[in-house]
Amino acid sequence: MGFVFYLLLIFAATLAGGLLPLFFKQTRRFVSRAVFFAAGILVGAGLFHLLPESIEILGTKTGLPILVGFAVFYIPQKFMFTHPCGEDDCGFHKLGLLAFIGIAFHSLTDGIGMGAVAGKPEIQVVTAAIMSHKVPAALALSFILTGAGYTAKKAGLYVFLFSLAAPLGAVGTLFFLQKSGDYWLGMALGFSVGNFLAIAGSDLVRKLHERHQEHRVQHLIFLALGCLVSFIG
Repeated sequence: MGFVFYLLLIFAATLAGGLLPLFFKQTRRFVSRAVFFAAGILVGAGLFHLLPESIEILGTKTGLPILVGFAVFYIPQKFMFTHPCGEDDCGFHKLGLLAFIGIAFHSLTDGIGMGAVAGKPEIQVVTAAIMSHKVPAALALSFILTGAGYTAKKAGLYVFLFSLAAPLGAVGTLFFLQKSGDYWLGMALGFSVGNFLAIAGSDLVRKLHERHQEHRVQHLIFLALGCLVSFIG
């Protein structure tokens, strides 16, 4: 019963964190700053949390899943995903789905770690650790979807699905994945590092720099704040 409680706690906290921005009117300037903050969260999560864990498991082989993760998200973003809007922001619009996939995949790996300690005293610490960066990740996803032009209803649906990812990963680990060893967990972590860097670096930051040159210092500050939040979490 305790394990179910912790799963529900993570789900509720993540959902609340992701839905909160959708209840407030967001100006163009606010969205641009928020997206830089979100990019900082992604970069920080990849470099401060996922990369060290992947290296611990895979050692010198970590570069391969990082490269694959980067390519899997960079190539479709540049050559396959399109949107028929014809507006200046259209190139940014296509990023919403890719961001959701990447962040949700990372959330599944968090759930794997939680499922591995089910029924153990460490479950409380692991739950607190997951919540400390899952809520900022939900905020990041919400800001990215808003910046990509998604309606509040559609963004809310994606946030809801994202909130389910960690609990589903935990349940899947508990029943199916505990016997598979650490190798595939390390690969998944490295893959997440690659796609986080692709999402944050190749499109979010570049496009906002192109369109808001006059606010570059402010954007750099919000990018740094996002990294700091990930580091603290």
